[in-house]
Amino acid sequence: MTDKAPGRLLSLDVFRGMTIAGMILVNCPGNDNPYPVLAHAEWDGWTFADLIFPAFLVIMGFSLTLSMSRRLDKGDKPFDVLGQAFRRSTIIFLLGLIVSAVMIPTLGVFRIPGVLQRIAVCNFFCAFLYLRTKPRTQAFTALALIAVYSALMMMPGDLSPSGNLASQVDRYIFGDHIWAETHDPEGLLSTLPAIASSLLGVWAAGWVRAGVRPEKRNNELFLAGAALIALGLIASHWIPINKNLWSGSFTLFTGGVALCVLAFCRLVIDQLGFAAWSKPFEVFGRNALASYFLSELFYGVQEFIHLPGRDENIKEWITATIFGGLSEPNAALAYALCYLAFSLGVMSVLYRKKIFIKV
Repeated sequence: MTDKAPGRLLSLDVFRGMTIAGMILVNCPGNDNPYPVLAHAEWDGWTFADLIFPAFLVIMGFSLTLSMSRRLDKGDKPFDVLGQAFRRSTIIFLLGLIVSAVMIPTLGVFRIPGVLQRIAVCNFFCAFLYLRTKPRTQAFTALALIAVYSALMMMPGDLSPSGNLASQVDRYIFGDHIWAETHDPEGLLSTLPAIASSLLGVWAAGWVRAGVRPEKRNNELFLAGAALIALGLIASHWIPINKNLWSGSFTLFTGGVALCVLAFCRLVIDQLGFAAWSKPFEVFGRNALASYFLSELFYGVQEFIHLPGRDENIKEWITATIFGGLSEPNAALAYALCYLAFSLGVMSVLYRKKIFIKV
């Protein structure tokens, strides 16, 4: 569809696009030995790569709140708005299953959870809570989800990849249809604190919209983010920061980082008007779902198709042919940057034609 984007906040599109660019850079390396900062932490701890998905969920909650509030202000019925959110979530979930089918095409190990699947679930629950509850209830729900999930995870006293409760639940419900033999980073139980991450965005949008002075509200948003970072670091002494488990400390820490980056984007772009640097991220952000889905789909195809008479797939052949003289981390990064540029080129064509794919 064509969208002239009346009343859009450029900072939100740019921040969303930054997360999409980060996802492509992290998820699409040229080999299995990228720089550690561009790889997810093996278990406890965090890297740059671990900050990206939570940031996307925060910005999703923020954008969802603004979008639904505009529809309500125009007179749309809450039931109709919720119905649209349900349809959107269902489509995103199905797209996630398609990505899983391409990335892991063997039915016996077909992965049911996934990034898009988690986005779909968080999107619907945030829409429901925003439409049916007050901001105080939403904040309480986010804290309750973090607290209850943390308590459940600490009860067995085992936070290892195979022994923690979330992994046990995933293996029991999904069997072999998970990311790894022991666990899934987008599993069922760990989606509870992921919803809390999205609710931080809902809260932030409500807080900003309620302010008379945008500059003051933005400063408060940054301070709130800094406070969450501090709380996450303090909580990590009892519950480690862990993306695979989406631990309570991880939720607080990464949510705080996301709010600080959002406040920075709002300051630099919306308030100071310094936006010349942001055009590539705006291109990704205006077509976020298409950018992610198509990049994952095409990358999966490259990994799936093997060249005749060779053991290597198309991605490995490209990396070896063009970047074979580089070290493995440099080759992985060079391929990822080229793939990011290719994805940007495709999205730029849609952007120039004012084609923005929405569900």
